[in-house]
Amino acid sequence: MSLTIDVAPELMNPLQQLATERGESVSTIVEQLIADYLREQRHRLLLDEMERFRSRHAELRTQYEGEFIAMRAGHVLDHDYDGSRLYTRMRERFGDVPVLIVEVTDQPEQQFTRLSRQAVQ
Repeated sequence: MSLTIDVAPELMNPLQQLATERGESVSTIVEQLIADYLREQRHRLLLDEMERFRSRHAELRTQYEGEFIAMRAGHVLDHDYDGSRLYTRMRERFGDVPVLIVEVTDQPEQQFTRLSRQAVQ
């Protein structure tokens, strides 16, 4: 797919310089920048969702303790005792849209891990 964008000269000059220094094309650098930006936005969405999980933890614990839940925009979309099955269902249903999948335990503070398709298949 091709996209044409206008870039301000004050951005284009450092972009071209970076591409030259790396021995890469400007297109490759721009693609990397876009990928990094999108990854950061996904991360931000998941951090926000983690905060919503923490704020609702007591309520969620009474209903889902011991299960994994899938959350988006503060709503529980689905739940399962098997986190991999839940992940697979969320991928089928939402594709690449970020959805927080977390086990509901007695502790609201948890270590969150980002799953990839390869880790679950």
